[in-house]
Amino acid sequence: MFKKHWKKIALALAGLFWASCGDDGSSDEVSMFAPEYGVQVMPSDSIGGAVCLYGVEAPVKWAALCYNDTAVNESGKVFKIIDCTDGNKYLRDPSAAGAEGVELPEGVQVFAPKAGSDKAPNCTENGDVCIERNPYISEELDSLAGCHPIIDCPEKPN
Repeated sequence: MFKKHWKKIALALAGLFWASCGDDGSSDEVSMFAPEYGVQVMPSDSIGGAVCLYGVEAPVKWAALCYNDTAVNESGKVFKIIDCTDGNKYLRDPSAAGAEGVELPEGVQVFAPKAGSDKAPNCTENGDVCIERNPYISEELDSLAGCHPIIDCPEKPN
């Protein structure tokens, strides 16, 4: 039965969805807009969302780009970091945070995201650094122990 009437079923479903778009056919006024050729559909400064079919806003995902940079902590020590366009900052080498009492620059996280992921799409892996467990603190508190990837990103543009 389905093979015989599939066109009618598809047409009925299309009509049902079309009717749910909010267009009430009782209006006597017919309106159209004339397209303007050579005009952008979405201006270049419209960041943050796009309206798709049926007026539902869909989020636009912009990949965060990351760059090699340096940062200085309050005591003047320079750290090699990864500075991303989404505002996140990470140490390029997590072993730099290994010494007890080392104060990281403000806003810098120890572990960088995976190279090539959405958070660092333009970065590559540059080997691993293995940090031995500190015998003077418990295993639960020693989050640096183990092997962690070092990621390399392009130099930050001026």
